[in-house]
Amino acid sequence: MDGFYRGIETSLLALSLVLGLGALVMSDRALPRPAVTQLAVTLPMISVSTLP
Repeated sequence: MDGFYRGIETSLLALSLVLGLGALVMSDRALPRPAVTQLAVTLPMISVSTLP
């Protein structure tokens, strides 16, 4: 049973390695996108008060 789980672990590690390498290769082939020059993020102000 230990060999079964070790095989699953090894296959998942191999799959993650292949997917990572594939993502790296595909990111190099992707068309360059213009860089974002400005990014504005507004967050609402939250005030917490306690009543005496």
